[in-house]
Amino acid sequence: MKQVDSVPCPPEDVVPVLNCSTNTARVSWQASKGADFYIVQAFGVEEHESVCETKTQSCVLPELMCGFTYNISVIAANSMCNVSKSDVSHLHAVPCVPQKVEAWLDCESGAVAVSWEPCKGTSSYTTIAQGNGGYESTCNSSKTTCVFDDLLCGLNYSITVSASDDTCSSAKSSPLVINTVRCIPQNVKAEMVCSNDTGVVSWEEEEEVSSYMVRAFGPDGHKTHCNSTTASCQLPNMHCGQLYNLTVTAQDGACDNSNAYLDLQSVPCSPTNIKASLLCHSNSAAVTWEQASGALTYRAVGVTEDGSHQAECNNTMTFCDLSDLQCEQTYNVSVYALDESCSSVESNKAYVRTANCPPQNVVVDSQCDEGTIVVSWSPNPDHQYFHVAAVSNTGARLYCNSSDSACTIRDLPCGQSYNVTVLSVRDGCESKPSAVVETSSAPCVPRKIEGRLDCVSNNAWVTWDPSKGALSYSVLATGIGGHNSSCTSTSSPCEVPDLECGTIYTIHVTAVNKHCRSNHSTPFELQTGPCALSSISAVTECNSSTILVEWESMDDTPLYLVTAEGHDQTLISCNSSSNSCELLGIRCGMHYSVIVSASSDKCSSLRSPPKKIKTAPCVPDNVTVEASCEENGATVMWGHSPVATSYLLTAIGGDGHVASCNTSVNNCTLTHLHCGQSYNLSIIASGDNCTSQPSTSNFRTVPCEPSGLSVDMDCETNSAELSWDASEGAVEYFACAQSMDGDAFYCDNTAASCTIEGLKCGGVYNFSVEASNGICNSSFSPPLQAGAAPCPPTGVNVRMQKIGQSHWAMTSWDNVNCSDVEYLAKITGRIQNNPQSQMEVSSYWLPRKYFEFPMPCSTAYNLTVHSRNSAAVSGPSSTLSGVTVPCAPQNVRYTGDTDLAELSWDASVFATRYKVYNLSGQDRVELCHTTGLSCQLTNFDPDATGVTASNAVGESIPNQDITGPAGARRRRDLRDSATYARLDKDLKTPKVLKVKVSGVSLYVNWTSVKDATEYKVVIEEQKDQQANQQPRVRIVEGNFYKENNLKPWTNYCIRLAAKNTVNQSEYSAPICRTTGASS
Repeated sequence: MKQVDSVPCPPEDVVPVLNCSTNTARVSWQASKGADFYIVQAFGVEEHESVCETKTQSCVLPELMCGFTYNISVIAANSMCNVSKSDVSHLHAVPCVPQKVEAWLDCESGAVAVSWEPCKGTSSYTTIAQGNGGYESTCNSSKTTCVFDDLLCGLNYSITVSASDDTCSSAKSSPLVINTVRCIPQNVKAEMVCSNDTGVVSWEEEEEVSSYMVRAFGPDGHKTHCNSTTASCQLPNMHCGQLYNLTVTAQDGACDNSNAYLDLQSVPCSPTNIKASLLCHSNSAAVTWEQASGALTYRAVGVTEDGSHQAECNNTMTFCDLSDLQCEQTYNVSVYALDESCSSVESNKAYVRTANCPPQNVVVDSQCDEGTIVVSWSPNPDHQYFHVAAVSNTGARLYCNSSDSACTIRDLPCGQSYNVTVLSVRDGCESKPSAVVETSSAPCVPRKIEGRLDCVSNNAWVTWDPSKGALSYSVLATGIGGHNSSCTSTSSPCEVPDLECGTIYTIHVTAVNKHCRSNHSTPFELQTGPCALSSISAVTECNSSTILVEWESMDDTPLYLVTAEGHDQTLISCNSSSNSCELLGIRCGMHYSVIVSASSDKCSSLRSPPKKIKTAPCVPDNVTVEASCEENGATVMWGHSPVATSYLLTAIGGDGHVASCNTSVNNCTLTHLHCGQSYNLSIIASGDNCTSQPSTSNFRTVPCEPSGLSVDMDCETNSAELSWDASEGAVEYFACAQSMDGDAFYCDNTAASCTIEGLKCGGVYNFSVEASNGICNSSFSPPLQAGAAPCPPTGVNVRMQKIGQSHWAMTSWDNVNCSDVEYLAKITGRIQNNPQSQMEVSSYWLPRKYFEFPMPCSTAYNLTVHSRNSAAVSGPSSTLSGVTVPCAPQNVRYTGDTDLAELSWDASVFATRYKVYNLSGQDRVELCHTTGLSCQLTNFDPDATGVTASNAVGESIPNQDITGPAGARRRRDLRDSATYARLDKDLKTPKVLKVKVSGVSLYVNWTSVKDATEYKVVIEEQKDQQANQQPRVRIVEGNFYKENNLKPWTNYCIRLAAKNTVNQSEYSAPICRTTGASS
């Protein structure tokens, strides 16, 4: 029986799908029984045809015409027939690209209108204006026109139009470039060149501007203008005192209506009608003038003719006083008008002569006998007369005038002191008084003079009433035989010593002051008794309490009385019937007068002449010690001894150090003692042949400066904990932290530690400490420098981000509250969790709070972040641990066939789940997911299948390297390993597109470099080729950068290099520009 093939059934479910990017259509359908192959036909409404043929259930129709509508049918065919045609489906091709695109600029509004020819099959149009600075604006329209009213000024825009229907959009039209209206000039500033009435106007230069015009209009009708092709312009010969209205216009030859407006005050006019007059009482000058146009304030200046002195005063009114003028000078006075910026030229001058100087070299000669004073001074021809005033201590005033250089004041009463001044008078204007000279009249004569005789010492005690004006008194006793004795005292009484026996003395008292002596007082007579007994001897041993007195015996004298009188008028006596007697109870440190008398009447004639004797010095008492902190010493003082001629002070320290001094006075200073020591003091007084017992005491020297200082900074509290070794003898410590700009912070404690609060994060401080014993402070310890480092960052976070075929760790952290902080992130880890495969990578020091690291898959990592500033580097932050995205599963294989296959793979480190995808379409389709290592699939296509591994962090890239039974295809995906290989390639050097200077700012932009993640910008100052000039280095992520605050009028050169985490390109050739004036 012969078999015959029937006609294939017509295909059903025909679905055409348009590919907008290629303008092709994929047509798919259900399989037809009896069909060996299929023919797909597309007929355009305007007779264009596209055909494809296939044995499968889909086919791609190529080369469709834009804007056409196609009728599509599928014919099922076999070796016998090809007449089984499906139902017709309709398809609209991609819209055509718009043609004849035109654009117009409206100068008034700044809008740009765009038009084009209509396109077939289009329902809407999208117009895009792309600015050269990256700015973009979009306009959608169903018509063939569109208006942009939001474009930025001063940019070149590239305009393209694309057509769209409900499915696709056409390609963009050819770009049309148009310039928008020029921007209103920015950062416009105007200032006066005060010296030449020129206004300087500056602005920020803009691209595509051909020139600028500046116009100035003054309220007095004056007009002026200037033109410039640069960023500044000068307006000369501006009228003084005018507020000019300025207009700055940017011109490009097309739209010249971009204006900026501002005001400029010209230099003030000079004041007129200057007058100056002397104010005698204050030796100042009152200056007046008339108001000047444009002035906000005025400054009057007076200069002496020789230029040696200048005085100034300021006021917003039309007057002020020049004070503190020098005497006897002629001042040239001029006035300047000032505004906020400029000073006018100098006004006409006025002249003023100041008062005479005070008389110099005033001398007062007290003529005591005549009761007058003669006052003299240096001659001065520039005067009319001089006025002398003498003011007494009682307030009485005496005067005299003279046209010469001397003057006499007469009839001065006794006992008065005077302050004498002289002033010069000229034209009714008095000079300041001369320096005060003190003088006095003669003291008044002492009165009520009385006297008595001390027979033991043969001294006379004289008393009197106080005299006015006396500072001291002199008592003179004159004997008949020519013997004289005297004494002086600041007050009554006075002891006249060593009178001779049996002599009549005439005694008078004279009052004395610094300038004069009074006349003698009324004299009186005093007679000493005779000394019938012969001279005696008196002897005492050192440190003995007795005096042995011996004399020659007299007949008929059964009993002798021995009397000793001390210099303090104390009496000691003894009786003897022989020729000697021992006085008991003698005290140390005394002057004694000793006599021997034959009766109890010590003033009788039966007495000896007085014998003088000194006892040994007493032990020094009332010892006080005053520390001498600066010299690390002490001043030691003790009570005065009337008999000591010298003293020996010895100090012995606890460490054996010895210091000593010899002195004739009752004090001594020891220097350069050892710090922190307790010294034992010994003081010995020496007389003629005797020394006292030592006086002992002790004291402690200045503490030693502390050592072993250490500082522990606390970034959280901005404080520093200081500690040090204790100092011997210290009771308190004072610590100091001084910043580099001179600010100081302190703390104190009785223990060897304290905390200084209020430090500034980022500051560098010199720390030191001193010790105190309550009296003296030690020197400060050597400074220990430490910086207040910022705290480690908190809030450390990691987010994994897939970029291309790589996974990146996007690290971030919280800001540290400190100025000028930079951060460094550091990642350490184990690749594939293998201790033998360690990784460590760090960021740069950057001021930003984030950084991106390319990370290997299946890696366990630890992240820490440090912060730093000029002070120091912080410790590490808290460690953040995590794992990366797992690697794609390896060794993927299948068993079975395409209808039913079991797919399996090796485990991926850190993976918790696996997914299998179909990758044939634009969007991948999940086929299965599992926590295991295998999956069963139907309709399996090994060429369109991939397997991924995932965890909580993310999902790996798919592995499409799948192997199967013998003869099956094998394909390998190298995208993972290619990532690092791509980064390891050499980077191209970026090309500098533009370098622009505005004032002290510099702008640069460049071409982007493939595979570069950032760029290094180096800005170097070119000044006399100084080798030590540090360049400015900036790390930038984009393709442009602006540097501010450069030096004015300085040449800078710029170089660029591209970078990524692995490589850096060569630097570009340097391009140099010169900055302008600072604002």
